[in-house]
Amino acid sequence: MHADAANAELDVVVIGGGVQGLLALDALVDQGYACALVSEGDLGSGQTLHSHGFLNSGFGFGGPELQRASFDLVQPDLAARGVDLGQDWVFIPPPGFPVPDGLPPATLPPGFDGTFGETAVKWADSSFPKQRLVEALSDGHQRRVVRGRATPVLTGGRVEAVTVRLASTGEDISLSTAAVVVAAGCGTKRILQTLVGQTPQLAEIQHRRVHMICVRAPRGALPTTSVAAMPLGLLLAAHEQPDNVTWYVTPLEFGGPSFDDVPGDAAADPDPATIVGACRSLLGLYPALPGTAGLQLGCYAGYRQDIGAMPGTRMCEVVDGAANVIVALPSGLIGPWLNVAALRDIVGGLVDPSGRQPDLPGGGEDVRVGRVVEDREGFAWMSWDEWLRTYPDISGPG
Repeated sequence: MHADAANAELDVVVIGGGVQGLLALDALVDQGYACALVSEGDLGSGQTLHSHGFLNSGFGFGGPELQRASFDLVQPDLAARGVDLGQDWVFIPPPGFPVPDGLPPATLPPGFDGTFGETAVKWADSSFPKQRLVEALSDGHQRRVVRGRATPVLTGGRVEAVTVRLASTGEDISLSTAAVVVAAGCGTKRILQTLVGQTPQLAEIQHRRVHMICVRAPRGALPTTSVAAMPLGLLLAAHEQPDNVTWYVTPLEFGGPSFDDVPGDAAADPDPATIVGACRSLLGLYPALPGTAGLQLGCYAGYRQDIGAMPGTRMCEVVDGAANVIVALPSGLIGPWLNVAALRDIVGGLVDPSGRQPDLPGGGEDVRVGRVVEDREGFAWMSWDEWLRTYPDISGPG
């Protein structure tokens, strides 16, 4: 059955245009389901493009599952999609941490504090180009994407349709569906609370603030080695670009307050004291930073989404109070692939694939891949001197 001017009949509607939603759309279309994805903003513009762009396998703290999934599932899939990975990662363990057997010692490049090299080991994590990832996952699906604000309509414990207010025209359309996948990142909790109220599942969803210092210099001026420096509580994800090297430097903030009033684009206001502390730690790790030719720095903050108290836990299950609504929250950039493996089975228990792909009202209109945060309008790049004038406490007493 074809769509009329304001309606389409589908098997599954996916809400959310980040990695999790795009992977879900791709997998379900591949299985023959009639699908649409609804994204309120640019694809990837929330948590995906706010992230530091690496496949975090947990550095051994949470068992082997994530590392196996990265090797066996995620990296082969990204290679097949033409996404190049950077794999020069070094792990500096905290004092007394039992490093897994078989990991070779690592040599930190010049500019890093050599004392950390005494315990550093090579680690098999991978970095990926964030914008390229979103492009690869959305490739071929643009006409299945509807840009607008989605409102699932609950009737008798089931969602029979999702209303979408199109961003391009303001028109309301209706997507009839047998199942809904809510994978809207930081917008997920708001959507589900409006739909079913507070449930034990939703109480588990925590939004915590993450800070990012962006460091950029011409190629060759900064090392391309990524470092997880646990004694300093710092993560440095290095990305080699066509004309520069960009570091995403994140203070490792475990726990802390959780926020419910979180915007869908995952943006937050940076805390100056946190930025100062992280920059001091960065100088402890890489003392040569101020003398780097062509150095630029900037910062932003966003929200990460945890399930429960610890990062890395994911959720993929039917929501209490809505028999055909599935919540898919990955908590990290390996989790989306693990969730999709479970999602296939869950959706298969709710609806059979119809094998058709109807036209969508508004499909593909104003749909585009988002930009990484540091390339967006309003982001402030600074020289080292400008950075110190903005954050003078960096050079003050520690």
